[in-house]
Amino acid sequence: MARIPARDRPRERLDRLGAAALTDAEILALILRSGGPGVSALQLAESLIAEEGGITGLAKAALNRLAGTHAMGTAKASGLVAAFELGRRAAADSAPTPIAIRDSGDIAAIVKREFTHGEREIALVLVLNTVNHVIKVQRLTVGTDTRCLVETRDVLRAVLSAGGSAFAVAHNHPSGNPKPSSEDAACTRDLQLAAARVGLRFVDHVIVTENGWCRIDPPNSMKAG
Repeated sequence: MARIPARDRPRERLDRLGAAALTDAEILALILRSGGPGVSALQLAESLIAEEGGITGLAKAALNRLAGTHAMGTAKASGLVAAFELGRRAAADSAPTPIAIRDSGDIAAIVKREFTHGEREIALVLVLNTVNHVIKVQRLTVGTDTRCLVETRDVLRAVLSAGGSAFAVAHNHPSGNPKPSSEDAACTRDLQLAAARVGLRFVDHVIVTENGWCRIDPPNSMKAG
């Protein structure tokens, strides 16, 4: 962890961007709090997720397996099992109706509250399952008042780590002008190509403003609302 710049460590990213911006491994590292012999908490978290078949597999792992197979010790393994159980209970209490994406307007409506009174461009990814139900909405980046940089690899990593089959991307234009820039169009094209290479379905890229939204439909056609 010492090799990671201070501002990019899980706790600092949590303080700066909120929990939704963290990867599964970063959240898990915060729960673990420390690593093991020769490994950081983040490295241990990444190893656990990979070896147990993702977060879903890890959530089902038994206490004795975690403590024995991964050499975490009973105390750390117990805390992890308890954290997953608490999450299951919270989910059972809320049991929301899955949100389905039918068109670009649905995407704009879901993410609009994330951009209220925003003075900077913010990019979000909506992770979707095979029937376009929203699994997760994750913040990707915070840019300047005129520029938001979306890294394709960060989008794909967020979707794959959440177990998504498809995804949509949205970002705001604080200026109020929903017209896409050339960078927006290039980003959309890159996302579409990259998604196809890894077997994901790219659904949409939407620009949201206070009074409307605009869909970027590669290569150059656009629809607005």
